[in-house]
Amino acid sequence: MAVIHLVIADKDRAYLDSLVDFIYSKYNNRFYVQAFSNEDTFNDFFNKTDKIDILLISPDFYSDELDLEKVVAPIVLSAGILTKDIKNCEIISKYQMGDKLVGNILNIFSEKSNCEFITGDGKKKTRFVTFYSPCGGAGTSTLAAGVSVKCVQSGLNAFYLNFEKIAATTAYFDAHGSGENLSNVLFFLKENNKNLALKIEGSRSIDSTTGVHYFLPPENVFDLDELTSDEIKRLIGQFKAMESYDVVIADTGSELNNVSISLLESSDLVFCVLPCDTTAKIKLATLHKAFDILNKRKGLNFEDKMELILNKCLNLGSSDVESLTLNGKPASVRIPYIKGLDASYGIEHLTEDSNPLGQAVRQIISILQGSTGGC
Repeated sequence: MAVIHLVIADKDRAYLDSLVDFIYSKYNNRFYVQAFSNEDTFNDFFNKTDKIDILLISPDFYSDELDLEKVVAPIVLSAGILTKDIKNCEIISKYQMGDKLVGNILNIFSEKSNCEFITGDGKKKTRFVTFYSPCGGAGTSTLAAGVSVKCVQSGLNAFYLNFEKIAATTAYFDAHGSGENLSNVLFFLKENNKNLALKIEGSRSIDSTTGVHYFLPPENVFDLDELTSDEIKRLIGQFKAMESYDVVIADTGSELNNVSISLLESSDLVFCVLPCDTTAKIKLATLHKAFDILNKRKGLNFEDKMELILNKCLNLGSSDVESLTLNGKPASVRIPYIKGLDASYGIEHLTEDSNPLGQAVRQIISILQGSTGGC
């Protein structure tokens, strides 16, 4: 795995030490860092160095005499209004959260570099799990988000990947995030850029409460309509190649389109969520027919890796809907109707073992771990 050579120069020694400590504590496998607080020492080093991947400097260290041709991504750290004219450098805010700062740096470098960098520590076998329902309002997103949180609480690295056209990601996780969103990643997919892994890492957000990684919803809701099957498979393949996550939890809409079919095809495990009502029978029967058509036309078979979840059951054990099967298997999880359930309670509260949803999430985690040999 290639390591990115990062040079940082800032006369604020306390800031410099804090930034270097943060990078090495969270991104030690990503960067080789050299830091300077003395201008003469920096200039001497810079003049003798042939190539630098990322140069991150305060305006005090900037000079028109710097040979920036040897730098792939020259970046100036701005603390406010710049007192000098800065040329041929990207400018980012000096004072921002550490993950957001590193994300901005990686985004700039991913766009400037022609070399391919593979992120991750090379130790994780990433499992891709999709939550799907043919019915809107079945509780798919709440379960997908809840499982993502529970995975992190269980010590796993989890990424929540929402492919809904109208996504409710910010109902569960930080609404501001890194400032980047899924559209930034989709653009890289379209460009077939080599540095997709760095773009994923630079565009992701990390929820401050739960620790779940995720993308903010796309800037344009129609961006997802333009995704091809090959592009979705490339994105999934990149997540696996990064080896940064134990599990990626995909959340998709109720349509059967390029996005959802490609997700179902590429998943290691699929949870099909149905509301426990009369529409479930009709929807499931229609879904069976659609799967049969896909099998005959394209040779696709999803049902062997699908687990059925029945949600919002009013009277557990008394409804004939509960006898529904998927590929001959009964529902793996049955969740009772919970009056007043709302994401405003906080997703970490909804996943507590003291409530039925939390208990269901734990059941789903057990199925996930059993299907993967322990994740």
